Amino acid sequence: MKRRTHKQTNVDFKILRTQFGGDSQFMNAHQIRKIRTRERDIPAWTLDDAEVQKVLLRAFPKWRTNLCQRQRAARWAFIITLYFRMEKSSRQVADELRERGWLTKPKNVELTVASIRRVARGYRADNTGSRGMRSPGRPKTQNVENKPLGAITVMHEGIQTPFS
Repeated sequence: MKRRTHKQTNVDFKILRTQFGGDSQFMNAHQIRKIRTRERDIPAWTLDDAEVQKVLLRAFPKWRTNLCQRQRAARWAFIITLYFRMEKSSRQVADELRERGWLTKPKNVELTVASIRRVARGYRADNTGSRGMRSPGRPKTQNVENKPLGAITVMHEGIQTPFS
């Protein structure tokens, strides 16, 4: 079933008002209201193809060799286009995805949009921390006594050696 647009619904309301008078019980019992719409903040990067490509490459670095990442990147690109650029609701995006063979619900679209926003801010899509911000290797030991780094010593079998 296809949803009616705002313009079609408003035309229907005008026709309905011509059929019923103001003293009609139907018009007194039912309220005709506008369809609620919500203003959405659209990030500037979603309108730039190069920035969208950077976000997709950050989230799916192996998209050229991994079929699963390629399919997910295509899905993200489709959601970015419909949700951010065309300003469709999550329900409308889910309907469009279902028409193309992706089984999804509006809640899944909302979660995917949240993941897209996280990756755009530089975090991981699964919300487990930042991407590429950690330093490799073993963490340094904590200096409890606030000594300079050269003055820290380590006890090893009773022998003090300078820590380097």
